[in-house]
Amino acid sequence: MTETDPTEAVGPMRGVKVVELGVWVAGPATAGVLADWGADVIKIEPPTGDPCRQFQRMLGGDMPTNPIFEMDNRSKRSIAVDLGTDDGLAIALELLADADVFVTNLRVGALARLGIDHPSVASRFPRLVYCQITGYGSDGEDADRAAYDVGAFWARSGLASLLTPPDGDPPFQRGGMGDHSTALAAAAAVSAALFERERYGQGQLVETSLIRQGAYTISFDLNLLLM
Repeated sequence: MTETDPTEAVGPMRGVKVVELGVWVAGPATAGVLADWGADVIKIEPPTGDPCRQFQRMLGGDMPTNPIFEMDNRSKRSIAVDLGTDDGLAIALELLADADVFVTNLRVGALARLGIDHPSVASRFPRLVYCQITGYGSDGEDADRAAYDVGAFWARSGLASLLTPPDGDPPFQRGGMGDHSTALAAAAAVSAALFERERYGQGQLVETSLIRQGAYTISFDLNLLLM
């Protein structure tokens, strides 16, 4: 992983500290964009590492070269922490104490069990911008459902169906298409929340989801249907 000196950062996010607790693509991709803009990003990983570190091996390639992992984890620093222990949780909270932004795409139930869900964290650090990315939103029966972009963004939103010819097969989605567009939306939400914090001094929860991004992608069709 590329390591950078935060004091040498350039860009509109220079001086912004981001703590990322992300796996696979959508969360890490969001923090990767913020790092591109100059933020100092610290990635929290379990002792076994972000599972995306194994992507190259899953594809039958040779490690340690891992272009898919490297794509979304560029320009970050990383720390391995066991959040299931008191010491590990204390380390995470210490990192958040002076952070500006927390980015996560862990499931909402897991965050609550760990004690780092938004209500728990906001009560400690009211200036923190908490960015939560889910598959199907943070409310409802699917809120804690595991999701990948091929399901939530591509299939459940209706995108794949609209691109399928009559009596044909759905076109194949390339990896990360929904994750990366969702990450751009999340990075924009973080930027807006930081702008508001400059005015009013208060952090807030910002969130998006894979299915929401899929619905926005085909919003012309959905709006026509609603009419």
